Amino acid sequence: MKFSLFFQNDTIAFLPELFLAISILVVLMHGSFLGLSAAALYTYLTPSMIRLTSIILFISAFLVVNNPIESQTLWNSIFITDHLSIWLKLFVVLGLLVCVSVSEAYMFSVRLRAFEFFFFIISICLSLWLLISSYDLLSIYLNMEFMSLIFYVLATWKKNSYFSAEAGLKYFILGSVASVFFLFGASLIYFSMGTTNLGSLSLLTENLAGCSPLFYLGLICLISALLFKLGAAPYHMWIADVYEGAPTTVSLIFASVPKLAIFVVVLRLVYTSFWCLFPVFWEDFFCLCGLFSLFIGCVCGLGETKIKRLLAFSSVAHVGFLCLGLASGSVEGIQSVLFYLLIYMLTALFLWIYVLHLDLTSDNSFLTFSDVIGLVRSNPVFGLGIALMIFSLAGVPPLGGFFAKLNIFVSVIDSSYYLVAIFAVLTSVVSAFYYIRLIKIFYFEKAENWFYFVPLTKAAAFCVVTIGWTVIFFMLSPNLFYLLIYKIAIGLMI
Repeated sequence: MKFSLFFQNDTIAFLPELFLAISILVVLMHGSFLGLSAAALYTYLTPSMIRLTSIILFISAFLVVNNPIESQTLWNSIFITDHLSIWLKLFVVLGLLVCVSVSEAYMFSVRLRAFEFFFFIISICLSLWLLISSYDLLSIYLNMEFMSLIFYVLATWKKNSYFSAEAGLKYFILGSVASVFFLFGASLIYFSMGTTNLGSLSLLTENLAGCSPLFYLGLICLISALLFKLGAAPYHMWIADVYEGAPTTVSLIFASVPKLAIFVVVLRLVYTSFWCLFPVFWEDFFCLCGLFSLFIGCVCGLGETKIKRLLAFSSVAHVGFLCLGLASGSVEGIQSVLFYLLIYMLTALFLWIYVLHLDLTSDNSFLTFSDVIGLVRSNPVFGLGIALMIFSLAGVPPLGGFFAKLNIFVSVIDSSYYLVAIFAVLTSVVSAFYYIRLIKIFYFEKAENWFYFVPLTKAAAFCVVTIGWTVIFFMLSPNLFYLLIYKIAIGLMI
């Protein structure tokens, strides 16, 4: 009885995760029992699976919002719940809801009828939630491997594609190396400090005068493994191949959702456990990584003619901006990083829905710039929305991307890194070239042949309109977004 009362708050705080874990079994049983009858009757199981998955994600979001335990460590400080975890979990669920809603037409087009895809979607949600709440290096590692294992399978989902198999194999090998680096770094941290708990590490390093070289080596290994999962340079070798080789609906998930959870882990490590290393270590490390990512994303994207690879290198550049925001070491830096993550997730979802729409139209398995010619003439409103989102990625005012980059620049300048800010502005200007090239193809290129674009589905149209109105509402009243992000950033520091 005493034991059950001791862990009562832990169980209540973990109800959303428990609900998702049970829902995974429900989806698996639903697909297993109805899959045989659907195959015998030549019916299509995907619509019912989409409805079931959407209901599960919606209920889980409701449980997260109404969680009575606001701020507490759970299960012997292995996990934590706070304002940061609650809001980021909500953002993850919203991103996955969009991904599920727009996937039906694509799955029908490519004849992807496996119900296991939705089983993996809920498993991704559970792994990202556990990763966001992790408060120990061991729980971070286990949940990161849980997430990576699902992504390895999804990256090779095109069984008949040589490129998909190659991308998945490359992702698996490099991801395994990154996992080894994380374990090696965690062992060095444990060897130096005697604990792997993030809260205990923050107490031990609060007044630390000097550290051993093994301690710094362990930190570099830890953060390098996390930056690999984000696709930051010089750990970006896998990202373009995986984005291009994986099914488009899987690339949509890769590009938008996991970055939220992984950056929460980075923020907890840098700003909670090892805050004392900011003047001497973190600033230089993240500045170098951010500048390198900006340079790689800027230069490699200039020569690309395939849309997926262009968006992949664009994400490398945006992760570079996020690394520069981490280098500031202030509450404003955390706020700029979280704000950039929210705006980037919205724009990435919008543009990848467009790529998913193109994939339904084009017979070419590798989408090039020539496949987008004629869209503005066939659907001017949708074309205008895509142009606005591309301008937002480029950082054109008064769109959300401009204010996101502006916050990063302000936090970097406040830290007196003037040369870094100048270099970031220059790379942003150069990378705007391949964004403007897309606009030029949209509006000024003429198609030699007759073109036809499949109309948007109702779910995709609803998601596109919602994301577009969110960006427009930000232009009209940005204070709501700023106050929300500031509250989340303060929750991390407390």
